[in-house]
Amino acid sequence: MRPLSDRERDLIVALIARGTEPGADRAIAASDRERWAGQLPGVMVHGTCGCGTCPSIDLVPEGYDRPTTARQTVLEASTSTASLLLFIEGERPTYLELAPFGDEPITEFPLVADVEF
Repeated sequence: MRPLSDRERDLIVALIARGTEPGADRAIAASDRERWAGQLPGVMVHGTCGCGTCPSIDLVPEGYDRPTTARQTVLEASTSTASLLLFIEGERPTYLELAPFGDEPITEFPLVADVEF
């Protein structure tokens, strides 16, 4: 396990604050966004995707395992070259995914300034 990098943390904070839920008819409540943001202190990177084409990371609160069953919310945003997804299970962010649009590998997460919300 390792701590989040500054870029990873900034991106997660921005996704929680401004990300949208794919296909959802409802807006995400500000209270949900505040609760999820409150879970970020102590979040650690537990593992990586391993596909070799993306920097996606598995997240866990320090000293805890991932929830086994919980309501899942997915927040999304994008760049010109990839889709970004933040998976939240129960109250905790559990996975930050970057899915490249093409065949070119992307080895690091974008800066928040380069993300479209």
